[in-house]
Amino acid sequence: MDDLINETVEISREYFKGFAFEDEQIASLLESGKRDLQKELAKLQTLFESERIDMDAVNLSIHALKGLFLTMGNTSMGEQLSELRQENETERMITETKKLLGC
Repeated sequence: MDDLINETVEISREYFKGFAFEDEQIASLLESGKRDLQKELAKLQTLFESERIDMDAVNLSIHALKGLFLTMGNTSMGEQLSELRQENETERMITETKKLLGC
């Protein structure tokens, strides 16, 4: 997960420069985004480790992560999560999400 977070932060750094933000604004956005990604990824991992997986909570968490990735400029990851949310087979969706996010 750390590699994914670090990759997203680097993508975001360049993405935010495209909006002509000042360096200190970018630093603040990156720190906030990184913190939010860490929190939501940890939450999702905890959900996956539960004895009984709450799929409604999993879907909400994946939706939140999708939004974070898209907001931070990691459109590839956001789009992949969007596709996974459409998966009808629960077990396959969980397996693919774990693999994609490194959970």
